[in-house]
Amino acid sequence: MKKELIITVIIVITIFVASFFAQNYINISISDMNNNLENLKNSVINESKDSNELSDQIDEIYNKWEDRYKILTCYVEHSELEKVNTELKLIKGFIEVEEEKQSVSEIENCLYLLKHLKDKQVLNLKNIF
Repeated sequence: MKKELIITVIIVITIFVASFFAQNYINISISDMNNNLENLKNSVINESKDSNELSDQIDEIYNKWEDRYKILTCYVEHSELEKVNTELKLIKGFIEVEEEKQSVSEIENCLYLLKHLKDKQVLNLKNIF
């Protein structure tokens, strides 16, 4: 009986520690993406950069997302990540065809999806039940 209790406690502690690190990684990833997308949105709205610079900026954002995507798939629903991935591709496409006004709308959609993803992954009673 004592042996089973010790094993159970170890498993529960491991789950909570893993959940803490996963939540921390998700928060850092989403915050980084939010900052990058806000900077891109400001650049598009202020027209401070030309089309090539905007294209380079969204390429950099997309590459960072792909790196984080590989790790996030271990913790997050794939459908939620695919929605963000799709929005990033739409933003990239609109910037490449120089439809900056439309890209602002897609950036806002992507920011909303990231906020929703963060809210959905928070460990609280609302999400557990």
